[in-house]
Amino acid sequence: MIYIVSSKKAAALGLGQKNTWVTVLPQIRKGELFQADDQVYLDISGLTPAMLKKIIDVLNKNTAFWGVIDPAGAENDPASFFFSGASDYIGPALVKKGLSKKRFEAAFLWAQSRKSPASETGGKEEGKRKSQKLPAGKFEGWKSIRTGTSGSFLFLFVSVLGKSNIRTMVGEAAFVTLKNQLRDLLQQSFKEADALLWMETEGNCLFLVPPRAANGKAAVETALKMILNSRLLGVEKLGLTIPVDFTFALHYGQTAFQAPGKTGAVISESVNYIFHLGMKRAEAGRLTMSDDVPEEVIPEGLKDLFSPAGVFEGIPIRHSRRFINK
Repeated sequence: MIYIVSSKKAAALGLGQKNTWVTVLPQIRKGELFQADDQVYLDISGLTPAMLKKIIDVLNKNTAFWGVIDPAGAENDPASFFFSGASDYIGPALVKKGLSKKRFEAAFLWAQSRKSPASETGGKEEGKRKSQKLPAGKFEGWKSIRTGTSGSFLFLFVSVLGKSNIRTMVGEAAFVTLKNQLRDLLQQSFKEADALLWMETEGNCLFLVPPRAANGKAAVETALKMILNSRLLGVEKLGLTIPVDFTFALHYGQTAFQAPGKTGAVISESVNYIFHLGMKRAEAGRLTMSDDVPEEVIPEGLKDLFSPAGVFEGIPIRHSRRFINK
């Protein structure tokens, strides 16, 4: 079934008057249950950022497929919804043209084609690793990359806020300070890897790591050290009196390069994947790695720390083992 969460009538959403295949819901409740093959779309008209975040959190927890309908084109960065877990975006042009069941079915089939049974169940199915190799030679620096050109990068997702309710615990003012402290800590920690803080969303950061073995190894080592020392970092660097855990995810793929702060128009399957992996599958206190990441990125002495963790959106993944961190 297709559900649209909106205060508008069907006609205002580009739908005809008689559509038995779609149901318009005035709101979505926290405990609302949907089936695995249901599609839930959110009309974002008139929603504040705080309201939008709250509803998206519910959608990520309660649905397998959700999308956005933006009749007025209110969102300047539609790609941000994909980074938050969305599977589809319908803008004003499509709404004006009129929405058909066929359009929704095509979006659902596309989303399903990127998944496997194990990606949803967390099964321990182990796929065949892809024998990708990183370029040889030393990375020439971020200034050497021309804006708009496509290239391969290691994508590192980081979160210390997404898996816990730290915002509520510390309050709004302290939360803003915490985000600034976290940004400084991460940039300093991943300096050896020459990682570039590329995107920031609510409580999450995405770094680009140069596609070189040395840089990748430095990023992996740093992530594992931060997980191991998370309690100490939380107290000494972030000023928190409550336990925190870092969530890391690593992927290798391609995207068009834009300077930080100018990434609103970036639409990339690899970028979508790393955000989905980090927000939907990665676990707090672990580094989750897609098998698209070349083997040479893992330091030789640390390879035994990783074990297969099933398949996510068609790509085998691995988790780092948990540390006993008291």
